[in-house]
Amino acid sequence: MRKRAKTLLSITFLLFSSLILLPASSKASSTPTIYVDPPLTITQINETAVDINISINQASNVSAWEFILYYKNTILNAITAKEGPFLKSGGTSTWFWIVDLSNDYNATHGRAWLTCTQLGTVTQGVDGSGTLATITFKPNGGGNTTLNLTGLVLADPDGNPIWPINSNNGAIQVLGTSDIATTNVTPLKTIVGQGYSMRINVTVENQGDQTETFNVTTYANDTSIQNKIITLTSKNSTTVTFTWSTTGFAKGNYTIWAYAWPVQDETDTADNTCEGGWVLVSCVGDVNGDKKTSISDIVLVIGKFGTLPSSPEWNPNMDIDGNDKVTIGDIVITINNFGNIWT
Repeated sequence: MRKRAKTLLSITFLLFSSLILLPASSKASSTPTIYVDPPLTITQINETAVDINISINQASNVSAWEFILYYKNTILNAITAKEGPFLKSGGTSTWFWIVDLSNDYNATHGRAWLTCTQLGTVTQGVDGSGTLATITFKPNGGGNTTLNLTGLVLADPDGNPIWPINSNNGAIQVLGTSDIATTNVTPLKTIVGQGYSMRINVTVENQGDQTETFNVTTYANDTSIQNKIITLTSKNSTTVTFTWSTTGFAKGNYTIWAYAWPVQDETDTADNTCEGGWVLVSCVGDVNGDKKTSISDIVLVIGKFGTLPSSPEWNPNMDIDGNDKVTIGDIVITINNFGNIWT
C-alpha cells in the first residue's frame, strides 16, 4: 500500500526539488485553478462577518492542498477559517491545519496560511471542483483590498506535487459610513461697510470611514455667499476661509451660516448646518454699530492704528478695507464717510 507524506512540509520540498523529474503519472490531465470565490465582494463597514471561499476547479487526484492569502489589515481582519468539502468528498477523513491567521503579518497586510490533507491510506485523490476553505473576515475600515493568493501547493496521495497551478485573486470593497459635519462658523468681523468684503472661517469634519469630496456653501440669511469643493480623508477636519463681498446686499443684520452638502449614502445630516452669529452691514466707516459714521468712529479707528491680527488689541472691525492691518488708509476711508447715516 502506498503511504502518503507525513507532513505538508515534504510537499513543499518536493514541489521545488522534483519539478524536472516529476513522473508523468503525477501530472493532472488539465491545469487546476485555485481561486477566490466570489471574485469581488462588496460589503459595509458595519457588517460583523464576511465569508470568502477559496475554491478549486479542474482538479485531478488531489490529496493535499496549501495556500497563503494576503489582504490589507486596515480594511479586513480574519476571524476564523474552516475546511471546505472538497477533500472530504473523496470519502476519507482529513486533517485541516490552520498554519497561521495573522492580521498583523506586517505593517500593511494580514496573512491567512492554510493547509489540509487526507488521512489514512489513500490510493486515489479527489477529482473535479469544490471549496477548499472558507475564511471569515470582519471589515474594519472603508476601502478596497486585493485578496492575493500565493504559496499554492497541491499533492497526490504519494506526496508528489501537482504542477502547474493557476490562480485567480479576488477583492473586497468595504463601503464605509458617510458622515460630513460643519462644526464651526466664525465671521472675522461683526460689522462691515456696505460694498466691502470680509472673511468667514468654516470648519468641516469628515466623521465617516472613507475619503469624501463634497460642497460647502456659506450663506447670509438665505442668500448664498460662496461655494467651495472640499476633499477630506476619514476622521479629519479642515478650516476653510470664505470671502463675502457685501456689494448688492442691503444694510441690515445678517445671520451667517454654512452648509456641507450631504454625500452619497449619508443619513446623519442634522450636523451638516452650523450658524456663526450675525454680521451688521452698515454705512462705510461705522465701526461701533450705531448705524452712522461719526467722530466716535474716527477716534476708534485712529486708536487701533498700526495693529495687526497678531496684536493683542486687534479689532477686525477697524480694518475697514480688510487688508489685515489698520493703516492710514482705514482712517482716510472713515474720515471721507464722516456724516453718513443709515437711511
